[in-house]
Amino acid sequence: MSAVQPLERARESETPANLLNVLRRRWPVVLAVVVAVLAVALVHKGKSPKSYASTASVAFQSGTLSDAALQVTTGSSEPQREANTEVLLAHSRAVAEGVRSQLHLKESGSELLGEVEVEAAPNANVLNIEAVTHDPSYSARLANAFADQYIAFRTQSQLSGIEAAQSRLQQQLSRLPATSPERTTLEQSLQRLNALRAVAGGGANVISPAGPGKPIGKSFTTTFILALLIGLALAFVVVFLLETLDRRVKSLEEFERSYRLPVLSAIPQSGFRTRSAVERKELLEPFRILRSALDFAAVTRDIDTLMLTSAVSAEGKTTVAVDLAHTVALAGRRVVLVELDLRRPTFAEHFGLGPVDGLTTALTSDTPLPSLLVQPMPDLPNFRVLPAGRIPFNPSELLGSPAIAAIVAELAEEGAMVLIDAPPLNP
Repeated sequence: MSAVQPLERARESETPANLLNVLRRRWPVVLAVVVAVLAVALVHKGKSPKSYASTASVAFQSGTLSDAALQVTTGSSEPQREANTEVLLAHSRAVAEGVRSQLHLKESGSELLGEVEVEAAPNANVLNIEAVTHDPSYSARLANAFADQYIAFRTQSQLSGIEAAQSRLQQQLSRLPATSPERTTLEQSLQRLNALRAVAGGGANVISPAGPGKPIGKSFTTTFILALLIGLALAFVVVFLLETLDRRVKSLEEFERSYRLPVLSAIPQSGFRTRSAVERKELLEPFRILRSALDFAAVTRDIDTLMLTSAVSAEGKTTVAVDLAHTVALAGRRVVLVELDLRRPTFAEHFGLGPVDGLTTALTSDTPLPSLLVQPMPDLPNFRVLPAGRIPFNPSELLGSPAIAAIVAELAEEGAMVLIDAPPLNP
């Protein structure tokens, strides 16, 4: 209520008590965010179709039959690299097309590959082929078909390798003379290749066929817990943003902590009812408390001039100025209330005044100041008001003129208390 030097606002310390106060004040926001996240998560889970996973396991051997028949080593010495190669074979477009033909499906090979994942088991020559679809039986059929087609593709590759090796050996035999000792070795290799044709495909076999698919995904309880945690985290972020952007002072304690100034008094909302100054006599008790607080503050120095302002307009500063001046006058002291808010003067509304001269007249003419004062209440001759007068086109220049200080000093003579209704600060 009094004029204060603006101080840098101190940050509120992050303590458990402050956090609890924030949660107590913002609990509707927290509740709304958490409920919204839970509702979205549960509705999404309810509408999402269930998925079923089924896995077939296939054991494979590294190397090729033709290499084994010819007793040569051409395979990689890196087991992990060989396993990765088998994974790529099992998840290849050729295998997918074989599955499509086997099951008579309309889906493309790319779509089938999107429903199947293949991974190599650690420390074992085993491929796990997992199919995930919305039908448990179809998941099992798809996984088994991929296992079968992988073995068929591998078998065909081995047969092609045997045929290629036989062709090369036949060409070598045809170029050798009949009496060459190397012909015996090549003929023995051809015999071994012919024998291996019968066991082609034995390098891979299904060791665990896929059964009916099992449901996968998060359960209702897991979904609820995750949604609750996400909702709480999001709610705290929203509350943090609101607290960061909200610069309002919400309590007397926060005001004292932020501005490091003592609060003289608090005026309840009932003290700001829209009535004339005469009709608000029964609402003056909070302002009497404020007057008493000012009397205590005046122990060390006299308070002759008091300026009242607010952050923005329509916050009740004029009501406080009028009713405080009224209570000071009721205590017997001479009071002059000056309307310095030249942009939005409201004294005429508060006191029922018509168009009268006032402060702007004193600033722009030689009219004696006492003749411009108005006595708004006949029963209080010690209460005078200096209204704004006619609204000027240049209020900022008038308020910044040196004559304002001279007028205030003249009004404060002979022990009068001058209350100034100043414009709001932010505009």
